[in-house]
Amino acid sequence: MAVCLAFNHWHTGLDTSDGYPGYVLAIHSSKRVAVEQITAPASLLADSLVNLCLAKGQRHEGRQGMTVYYLTKGWAGLVVMVENRHPDKCIQVMCDCRESYNVVSTRAQLKTVDSVPPLHRQVIIVLTQLESSGGFSIAHRLTHRPSHSPGLHDWGPPGTNHEPSIDALTHGLHAPRPI
Repeated sequence: MAVCLAFNHWHTGLDTSDGYPGYVLAIHSSKRVAVEQITAPASLLADSLVNLCLAKGQRHEGRQGMTVYYLTKGWAGLVVMVENRHPDKCIQVMCDCRESYNVVSTRAQLKTVDSVPPLHRQVIIVLTQLESSGGFSIAHRLTHRPSHSPGLHDWGPPGTNHEPSIDALTHGLHAPRPI
């Protein structure tokens, strides 16, 4: 399966994919290739980036039962994915990338706060270079803590698990996924 990933058009105000930039996927082979376009499940982007982070990301053990994966090599930007292996604790994660330059975030903000449920993974943020004609710089600081209950508590609005909230556009990429 080939998954084309592009994020610069997210949060542009376009309501439908009709206005998104076009792309060409070229497949070259010395043998015949049968290709078909499928309607992807909503979780395809998240599952693709999770697998990419697991295979190619830098692994960092944050605390017992929690692993953070950073994908930067071969990527004009940053992907942060958190894996919560605790059977009964949430992990609250604050990712601050506000000192980054010439990047766009799939969450429409450069600071995010999330409560990752027990036995789940979540793509926290994806940053990509905004203007390809200029350089870019990424700075990130990740703060995390365990919690016995869901929610952001004093890190966000009452009764929420994500700030900014995960809307219809970002749900397929940023919603927590079972391990």
